[in-house]
Amino acid sequence: MKKCPWCGKNVPQEERICPSCGYDFSRGEMSSFYDQRQQKQAKSKIRHKNEMVIVAALAIIAGGSYIFNNHQEQTEAQQNIQQTTKAIAESSTSSDAVANNSSESSASESKKSSSQLKKVESKKSSTKSSQSKKSIKKQAAKSLSSKATKKSKANATKKSSGEKLNANMKPNEFAAAVASYAAQKNISKWKNVVDNSNNGILIKETTEPDIVNYLSEKGSGTVYVAFNSKDSNNEVVYSAYTINQDGSINIYEFGTPNAPHTGNIYNPVETVSQQDLIKYLNSHKQAKNVQQKAQKVGIAHE
Repeated sequence: MKKCPWCGKNVPQEERICPSCGYDFSRGEMSSFYDQRQQKQAKSKIRHKNEMVIVAALAIIAGGSYIFNNHQEQTEAQQNIQQTTKAIAESSTSSDAVANNSSESSASESKKSSSQLKKVESKKSSTKSSQSKKSIKKQAAKSLSSKATKKSKANATKKSSGEKLNANMKPNEFAAAVASYAAQKNISKWKNVVDNSNNGILIKETTEPDIVNYLSEKGSGTVYVAFNSKDSNNEVVYSAYTINQDGSINIYEFGTPNAPHTGNIYNPVETVSQQDLIKYLNSHKQAKNVQQKAQKVGIAHE
């Protein structure tokens, strides 16, 4: 059996991937876990975009159907007026042979009736057309407002994720976060590692008894020794950390008079939970610096 340096779980020796957290022992990172997460996020974005397109299409179809039905009603109203007028005119012509005065009166009443019908139908048509236009404009405005709101939220989330650290960090980003936190706390040896980070940071994972047995808080039994890349060949240990089962971090420094120790056993300069470490870095606006440093972190296994 071997211990996962990321979550501390016991894993069969032949396993390449930790079944508990997805840590890749051969590559020293959790690439497959994060690839799957990114694929899920990409699929979710595509599905969300398709849903928005379908909603917009349905709104357009509904508006078109409403206009078509309104036009059909107007056409039928006009046909009814024409039929009514024709019937009145025919009736007027027939009665004209009996009495001319009666014919003239009937024709006058026919014109008045036709005029009134046209006014009523015209008013109805105008009202329905106005309501239809208002309804379509309202639906379009609502759709655009909804899209703008969702886009704004998506942009805000994207911006926030780029400016804030969270618990789902890759090993190289986690190492950069620990180094940045220790430097911000003015732990001298860690400041040297971070201040020269343009050269890169090297993290050596080791279970060597000569190092592990000198630490009071051994965590999962794996020690993460931090070097500035230009000093990594000197093989002199100055800065290190271990990870406890609950995820908290024990930060050590060596080779200084103020390094806490009891006899030959060194004690952590500080033990901090992962949540408090992330909260501290975010409150000190260090997220962007951590992400930049993470790109220059190398992790080696011994």
